Amino acid sequence: MRRLIPLALLAALVAPPVAVGLPTTPVLAQAGPCRPADRVNLRGVDFTKGRPLPSSLRCADLTGAKLNSVDLTQKDMTGAILRKASLRQANFTQVTAKYADFREANLSEADLGQMHADYADLRGAILVDADAGQVQFPRANLSGARLTRAVLIQSNLTLAKLVGADLDDARMGQANARRADFTRAKLHEADMGTIQAPNAVFRDADLREARLSSAELDGADLHGAKVQDADFTFADDLDLTGAIGTPKTVPDGVKGLSTAAPSPSAGEDRVVSLEIGSQPPATGRGVSVGLVLVVVGSLGLVVTLTLWASAARRPRVHRA
Repeated sequence: MRRLIPLALLAALVAPPVAVGLPTTPVLAQAGPCRPADRVNLRGVDFTKGRPLPSSLRCADLTGAKLNSVDLTQKDMTGAILRKASLRQANFTQVTAKYADFREANLSEADLGQMHADYADLRGAILVDADAGQVQFPRANLSGARLTRAVLIQSNLTLAKLVGADLDDARMGQANARRADFTRAKLHEADMGTIQAPNAVFRDADLREARLSSAELDGADLHGAKVQDADFTFADDLDLTGAIGTPKTVPDGVKGLSTAAPSPSAGEDRVVSLEIGSQPPATGRGVSVGLVLVVVGSLGLVVTLTLWASAARRPRVHRA
């Protein structure tokens, strides 16, 4: 009987845990709130000719629908599908569009002010010249989206994914981009002067001539990022390790910075482009002329000393 007790305890420790009354699969927070039965079929409907909107657009299927210049202010579009929809110059002010699907939708010049689009999918969406001040995009996926000249002042991009997004000349002052992913994003001449981007990823991003003068960049990853002529004047905790090019301005004590140097070739007025943190390239081809002169001079000195030593050892002839 005593031997059975340790065996029972061992079996209890080895056996897999059984959750009583709990679901066998975890429910993911980003799964979305809509079921197929909740979908209202509005696919391809044209609302630009005065057709009234339904009282509720929650979970509505608006794939390929036309809503150009339509006023959607404060509408609940949670979980709505707007894939490839035409939404140019539409008014999304204070719209709730959490978990909404905007893939490849055209939102050019749309007003997205204070729109709440947490977990929204905007991959490949067009937001050129969109006014998205104070927009909420936490954990949204904007990979491959076109946001050229978009206004994203005071936007929330926490944990947002912007891989390969086009943000050239975008305005992102006071945006919260904590842990956002800007890998391979185009940010040429983008205004990010006061962006908060701790632990954000800018790997291989184009930051040429971008303005990050007072950006918070603690832990930001800029490996492979192009930073030629970028403004980092008062950037906080800037680390340029692995970045490419020479910034226009940097704060004192910046990490990983290696200044580009002019080429030593005579008569040339060009600058050698260096990767920050890399070694300067070789400046000559073949054997250096200076080295040849040094070797020849050394050989001449050796010959002279040898002849002098031989003459010194030669016996003198005494004449009567």
